[in-house]
Amino acid sequence: MSPHFLVLGATGRIGSLVIQELAGQGLSVGGLVRDAGRAASMWPPNVTAVTGEFGDPASISAAMKGVQVVFVASPVHPEMASWQCDAVRAAAQAGVRRIVKLSGSAWTMEAGRVTTVGAAHALVEAMLHSLHDTYGFEYTCIRPNAFLQGMLGRLDGELNSGNTFSLAIGDAAVAFADIRDIAAAGAHAMAAASVPPLIEVTGSEAISGARIAFLLGQMLARPIGYRPLDIDAAMDRARASGMPEFTLRHQREVLSLLREGAGSQSSDDFQNLLGRPSRSVDSFLAEVSAKVRK
Repeated sequence: MSPHFLVLGATGRIGSLVIQELAGQGLSVGGLVRDAGRAASMWPPNVTAVTGEFGDPASISAAMKGVQVVFVASPVHPEMASWQCDAVRAAAQAGVRRIVKLSGSAWTMEAGRVTTVGAAHALVEAMLHSLHDTYGFEYTCIRPNAFLQGMLGRLDGELNSGNTFSLAIGDAAVAFADIRDIAAAGAHAMAAASVPPLIEVTGSEAISGARIAFLLGQMLARPIGYRPLDIDAAMDRARASGMPEFTLRHQREVLSLLREGAGSQSSDDFQNLLGRPSRSVDSFLAEVSAKVRK
């Protein structure tokens, strides 16, 4: 029997958390995967592995049969817009009742600020709106701000090696979105009786690298310094880690906008949707501090 809820991008950072949220509620959920064995080690036992992959439209169409609600997410990739448009079309044609799309940050789709990946997200959002008029399904686009765990993911390692850390956002403040909140919003949008067509997920306040250093210093009881990292240096570091060129381009565009203050705005959508505030950077820093040698 087909799962009621299907998650595309199911082994990704957000998709896997969406699955855990839905499975934790006892809902019938499946994840689209190429390797069912890998999925079994990641998910609760009551989650169905649905075989298929982006780039294979026939497998996507087959996966949609009997599904009522689908979550659409995919990796940053040159074919992202094509992949997601194929998935949205397949879902509409299969009679899926609601489509929830993990989109890009709102500021990557603003006039004069459109990034390469932001333009791809905007294209998929436009297709959702167009096909909604034809097929009548419900849809919601979740626009997350800069990922907290992505931007600050190196903190514990850097602080275990010294008393300074670096970010490539300059002196800007960013309303970082915790990936757990992004996933919670996605799962809620899939399971709720009704949802708005657009949900922005941000932190409750914008915070700078200097402020992060101050907070960490208090938590660790030692002076912590913030060293702004030049974008070229950040790209060199990412390239050395094996990041593909397309993703590097995406990262450069995003960091350039963040340095201009693009990610500083907070939204109350998450609070209105789930009835609780989004997770604070302070609480995340407390988690980081617990992993740092005192």
